[in-house]
Amino acid sequence: MKIWTLPGIAFLLLVGCNRGGRHASFADQAEGNSYTAYASGFEVVEREHFKLIKVHDPWQNSSNVTFSYVLAEESNLVPDSLSDALFIKTPVRRVITLSTTHVAMIGQLGMEETIVGASGTGFIFNPEIRRRINEGSLQEVGYDQGLSYETIVTLEPDVLFMYGVEGSERAISEKLGELGVPVVFCGDYLEPHPLGKAEWIRFFALFYGMEKESDLFFLQIDSTYRALSARASECSDRPRVLTGLPWKDTWYMAGGNSFAARLIEDAGGAYLWSDNSSGEAVPLDLESVFARAVDAEVWINPGAAENMADLNRFDERFSALDVVKKGRVYNNNKRISARGGNDYWESGTLRPDLVLADLIYVFHPDLLTDHELFYYMKLK
Repeated sequence: MKIWTLPGIAFLLLVGCNRGGRHASFADQAEGNSYTAYASGFEVVEREHFKLIKVHDPWQNSSNVTFSYVLAEESNLVPDSLSDALFIKTPVRRVITLSTTHVAMIGQLGMEETIVGASGTGFIFNPEIRRRINEGSLQEVGYDQGLSYETIVTLEPDVLFMYGVEGSERAISEKLGELGVPVVFCGDYLEPHPLGKAEWIRFFALFYGMEKESDLFFLQIDSTYRALSARASECSDRPRVLTGLPWKDTWYMAGGNSFAARLIEDAGGAYLWSDNSSGEAVPLDLESVFARAVDAEVWINPGAAENMADLNRFDERFSALDVVKKGRVYNNNKRISARGGNDYWESGTLRPDLVLADLIYVFHPDLLTDHELFYYMKLK
C-alpha cells in the first residue's frame, strides 16, 4: 500500500521555510560520509560488489551488541575477511517479517508480494496484505515463544526480519539459523527521532536493491516534516499536552526524551513531562499524573478509548479535568481495520510527516486550516 501523496498544506510549506532542528537534513547529509541522517541503529558500508550492514543494540537496554550482514548477488563477491558476517543473497524474493511496521516499509517499496509470512497477521492494516492473507498466499508464523518453526522453514525465506524487545530473541535467532533461516535484527522502534524511525525504509531497500526509490521517498518525508516543524516553531502559544491512559493502577508516561515527546515538541506543543530525561515509558501513580493533568489543554493517545464515555468508564475523575470538559481529546485510532489493526502503528512510523501534520492541526487548528486528520480523530 503506497502512500506517496504528501499533504497539500505541507507541500506548500516546503517553499520559503527556515528548517530548524537538531539534525542536518537528509539532503545535506548526502554530501557526508554517513549513510544515515537520523537513524543511529544501523550503518552501511558500500562497496562495488557488496554492502556491509551493521545493526547496533537492536533491543531495549542492550549495550555494545552488533550484528553484521553482507548483501550481494553472489557469495563469491564477498571477501574472505567478512566470512563471519551473515550473507544474504540479494535482491530478496521471499521474506518473513515479525513487525507490522516492517510490512509498511516493504509495502511502500511496492514489494508486498515478497512477504510470504508475518507475525500478528490479524492486526495488519495494509489492504493488499490483507487480501493475500485471505487468499492464503501469506502465512501466520506466530510470535516470540509461540513462533512456528515448521511454518517458517516450510516457507523457505531468503531472510526473516526480527525485532527484539529483550535479549531472549537472540536464542530464537540462533535456533532459526541452525534450521537454515537467515535472520536479520531490526531496531527501528528504538530510534528516538521520528525521522530516525522512518529512515529505516532505506535499510529495507538495501535488501531489494531499491536504494534510489527509498532515498527519493525519504527525502520527501524529511523535507515535509522539517518544513512543518519550522512552521509550528513560530507559534508562541504552546498548549500543554497530556498523553496516554493508565493500565490498572499505573500510568506509563512517555519520557521527556522519547519519540512521543519529540513529536509534541515539533508540533508546537508543551509536553507536561518534558522535564523527565528518560527516552522510555516511565511508570507513574495516578495521583502524580492527576496533579499535572489538571493543567492539560490537549490530551492525545488515550489508549483504547473510542469516545468520551470510555474515558469516564476508565476513571470517573477524568470528567473533572478541564481538557475533558472542553473536549480537546484526540486519539490515534482513525484508521482501524475490521479486525482491529491500527494503521498508526503500521504506516504511521513510516509517515511522521502525516502524524506531525495531524498534531499541528490538533494543537494549532488555525495554522493548517485545510488539513484533514489522517491518523487522529477527536473523541466525542
